Amino acid sequence: MPSGGAAKELGRQVFTIPNILSLLRLTMVPVVVLLLLAEADMAAVAVFILAALTDFLDGQIARRTQPTLVGKILDPLADRLMLSGAAVVLALRGLLPVWAVAILVGRDLLALVGGLVFGGKIPVNPVGKAATAVLMAAVALVIFFPGAVSEGIFYVGFGLSLLAAALYVINILRISGRGGTT
Repeated sequence: MPSGGAAKELGRQVFTIPNILSLLRLTMVPVVVLLLLAEADMAAVAVFILAALTDFLDGQIARRTQPTLVGKILDPLADRLMLSGAAVVLALRGLLPVWAVAILVGRDLLALVGGLVFGGKIPVNPVGKAATAVLMAAVALVIFFPGAVSEGIFYVGFGLSLLAAALYVINILRISGRGGTT
């Protein structure tokens, strides 16, 4: 059982504003999925955009303060679950190609497992951040304006996502000693 000082420190590490925003975003995932399944698209997009804003805010605040281990787990978990959940429903509704969503979900699962296994050793790369931003925008656009343009934006995010995955694999190989000399 942690001492009083250790418990306070643990509380400071867990109950930070960025972590609370990530937890809030996690609670929005089933709401967005259920709204999309019910085809309540306006409400789904509103909650989805709110979730994207909490992602932006928690990132800004965490960079100004100090990112926590909990935050390094919660933030990508919330992002991956939100994007994958929404994309799966959109694929089920015929608004996104099933094959691309399956690859995206598989990549997200691997990214989550890799993040848990390697912890904070693998830094977030700018391509991954760009992929998340483009995919968030694409999902919102696909809901409102299904068609070639919004699907094209999805493919841009999908491509960036695959490039980011390749960069993460290279980092994992380097960290694990299997990537040759540096």
